[in-house]
Amino acid sequence: MEYEPSDLDILYAEGVTSSNGLACVDFSFPPSSPDENIDTVDQHDSLLRYQLIRVQARGLGENCKWLEMFDDVGMVILCVALTDYDQFSADGNNKMLPSRKFFESIVTHPTFDQMDFLLLLTKFDLFEEKIERVPLSRCEWFDDFHPMISRHRSNTNSNSINNNPSLGQLAFHYIAVKFKSLYSSLTGRKLYVSHVKGLEPSSVDAALKFAREILKWDEERANFSLSEHSFYSTEASSFSH
Repeated sequence: MEYEPSDLDILYAEGVTSSNGLACVDFSFPPSSPDENIDTVDQHDSLLRYQLIRVQARGLGENCKWLEMFDDVGMVILCVALTDYDQFSADGNNKMLPSRKFFESIVTHPTFDQMDFLLLLTKFDLFEEKIERVPLSRCEWFDDFHPMISRHRSNTNSNSINNNPSLGQLAFHYIAVKFKSLYSSLTGRKLYVSHVKGLEPSSVDAALKFAREILKWDEERANFSLSEHSFYSTEASSFSH
């Protein structure tokens, strides 16, 4: 019997991690096809190479050989699952805390000095459902989350963060600011943040396009001298929704 996994099967699969705690795969975005006619901009984008690296805790020793893979990298994209805020490991620790520790160790490593970081807060769709049932304070790092909720708010996911936001959107923004503040305190630089919906591939596409735009901003800043007359701002929005 032949079996071909669906997109949903692949999303739910854990994948295979090598014995040294590291697994990686190269991919391009958007996927290129020799039969497609692409313009100059898309051709430039197709030259970007992405490498997805999954690291287990046991792969984070002092002699991390996998860090050598970042020698020619233009940006680091880190992923943290929003739904981990109420999950606990076998040793009783909240799973969001090791994610914070890993984040701290990566952004302060000399390998990534002066490199841009994009934090993807994943599983936002599941998070929006969970946050209505399980308080964010289940994670001690988020114990000061006290949102002002309108009694007339809707439970739909179409509300924006600026107009009648959902509890999930408020919580996402809060967590994003926590990571941004932490990053700024450690590096003195700006952290870019976006969210991804686990069961909507289009949200992943949007996040990768956001990463591409950040790289373009850096290229343009290198070609233009910033002054009071420049239309480029060092305070460009670091959120993508």
